Amino acid sequence: MKVLIIAACLVNFGDDRGGQHIDHAEISDVPIDTARKLVSTGRALYIDKKDDPSKGGINTASTDMLKAAETMRKQRVAATKSAAATPAAAAGADASADPNAGK
Repeated sequence: MKVLIIAACLVNFGDDRGGQHIDHAEISDVPIDTARKLVSTGRALYIDKKDDPSKGGINTASTDMLKAAETMRKQRVAATKSAAATPAAAAGADASADPNAGK
């Protein structure tokens, strides 16, 4: 069952990995029991209205929310690529922040 994670949390996929950290705005395929727990605690919303046990679909992500989540995921990927492209600058910043550097 797919859910939109709306607050970063640990998600138990029911396997040997234990809880896995999932960032907000990620869509994750989880077991039914886990989906219910995440939604009931306010950490996720159902993607498909058919999965939502509430009659009004109040626990289902809107189309606008899904679009916003997609935009956030794309920006996160772009930021990660940008940070990975400049490792020398990051290494220089780390060295200058260390008062014992060069001793």
